[in-house]
Amino acid sequence: MESIKLEEFNHWWMKKEVDSELALPFKRTIYSEIKENLDNKFILSLTGLRRIGKTTLMYQLIDSLLKKKISAENILFFSFDEMNVKISEVLDLYKEFQKKDFREEKVYVFLDEIQKCANWENELKKYYDLYPKLKFIITGSESLFIKKKTKESLAGRMLEFMLSTFSFKEFLRFKEISDSDFKYETKIKPFFIEFVENGGFPETFNLDSKKYFEYLRALVVDKIIFRDIPKSFNLDDPEFLKNILAMISCNPGMYIDYQSLGKQFGKDRRVVKNYIFYLKESFLISLLGNYRKGTTTLRKNKRAYPNDTGLTKLHKISIDELMFSKMVENIFVIFLKANAFWKEKLEVDIVKDNLPIEVKYRERIDSEDFNSLREFMKKFNKKKGILITKNESETRSFEEGEIELIPAWKYLLKNEEGVLFSSRGE
Repeated sequence: MESIKLEEFNHWWMKKEVDSELALPFKRTIYSEIKENLDNKFILSLTGLRRIGKTTLMYQLIDSLLKKKISAENILFFSFDEMNVKISEVLDLYKEFQKKDFREEKVYVFLDEIQKCANWENELKKYYDLYPKLKFIITGSESLFIKKKTKESLAGRMLEFMLSTFSFKEFLRFKEISDSDFKYETKIKPFFIEFVENGGFPETFNLDSKKYFEYLRALVVDKIIFRDIPKSFNLDDPEFLKNILAMISCNPGMYIDYQSLGKQFGKDRRVVKNYIFYLKESFLISLLGNYRKGTTTLRKNKRAYPNDTGLTKLHKISIDELMFSKMVENIFVIFLKANAFWKEKLEVDIVKDNLPIEVKYRERIDSEDFNSLREFMKKFNKKKGILITKNESETRSFEEGEIELIPAWKYLLKNEEGVLFSSRGE
C-alpha cells in the first residue's frame, strides 16, 4: 500500500477540516454518548447494518476533534471495505509518513469495516496493550464478537455501541420537525405512517419510489447477501440466503422451525440454522426467544423480524391494513431492541426488562385484547403491562394490575435510542 491511499482517506491533513458532505450536520442521538467516550482509553466499537450512518458518525467525531484543536496529523482514518491489508501495515505506513511516535503522542485511529481485516482482534489487542496513547474507534457491519476468542482477547478493552436504523424521533428531527411539535397528533401521525412503511435508512428519506427500491436492493440487501456474508462466513448459496430474508421480511414475527424450513427448501436443517445465523449476525434480522421465568431461551419457538421495515416494503408489493399492523409491531421490536416474546396458550408480542408489551394497532380495542397481558401478569406476578394502540390512550385497572394503553406514535417519542454495552468485566 502506498502513502497516497492514506492521503485520500485523510484529506483533513491538508485541508485542516472534514469535507462537509462527509461530516453531515445531522447527528444521531447516540452521537453525544460516543463523543463523551473519545478521551477514555477503551476501544470504541460502532456496529450495525450497512448504510445507517456509522461512517458518517466517524467523520463527525473527527470533525469534533479538529474543532477542539487536535492536530489534524494526529487523526488517522482507514476503511477496510475495499482494501485487503493488515492493521499493522496501515499503522506502520502512517507512522513513517507522519513521523509519529506512538509512545509519545496521542493519536486517534478510526478503522472502518474492521471485520474485513484478517486477524483484526489480535492486532488491535497488541496495539492497545503496547501503546496506551493510541485511541481506537472501529466500525463493523457484522457482529464483531461472534467468536469466543474475540470476546476473550478484547474483554475489558472495549465499549460497544449498537446502532439500529433511525428511530422515529430521529426521523422527525431529520425532517426538521421540532420537539415542541411532537405533541400534535395531526402533525406527527402522517410522518409515523411514512416511517412505518418506508423504514429508517437515512439515505432513503428523500428518494422517489424507484430510487428507494434500487437503493435498498443494491446497496443494502445485495451487497450484504452476495458480498459481505459470503466473504465472512464461507457460504455457498447466497440465493437461498436471499430467499430466507425475503420470507422473513414478508412475514415479520414469523415462527422459525429449522426442520420444516429445511423440508420446504430442500435443505438440511443445520444449513437453514446456519444461514439464519448469518442473517442475524449481519444485523439483517432479529430473533426473539420465548420468555421463561425471567430468562429468554432461543432453543425453540423463535420469532424472526427484519431489522428495518424498509426490507418488508422491498419484498412486499402491497401493504394492507394487516401487514401495516405487523410492521408497527416490527418497529417496536427494533425500537426496544427486544429479544423476547412470551407464548403458552396465549401470547405477548414483546417482553422487555420483564415488562409485557402487546401491540394492537387497530381502530377499536376490545376486552379480549387484554387477555394475554393479564395472563402474563398473573403468571409472573407483574403489576404492569403496556398495550400499544392506534388511537386509545388511558390506564385500565384489572385484578392483576394496571395496563397502560399508549398510541404507537406517542410511545415512540417517549424514549431515545442509544444503549451502551460494555465489555468491561467480561
